[in-house]
Amino acid sequence: MSRSYKHVPCCKDYNRGMKKCANRYVRRNYLVVPSGMAYKKLFCSWNICDYKFLQSFSIYRKKYYEYNRRKYSDRELYRMWYKDYKMK
Repeated sequence: MSRSYKHVPCCKDYNRGMKKCANRYVRRNYLVVPSGMAYKKLFCSWNICDYKFLQSFSIYRKKYYEYNRRKYSDRELYRMWYKDYKMK
């Protein structure tokens, strides 16, 4: 198990449905793809993964208490933040 961690606390929204949609779009609309990696030029990659969230723990804690009723201890909240934003 790795001991490394992300140096910038970010959480990306990986939209797997859009990846599937992009693959289908390229396969159905283009009969011949010139080379193995040319399919990346046929579909805009920004449509696949658009969102990236940067939050420190203090901002995460404020937002969590603002929108959620369930109360966690600061230790539990830190663990949830660490899992989403710092672990690789």
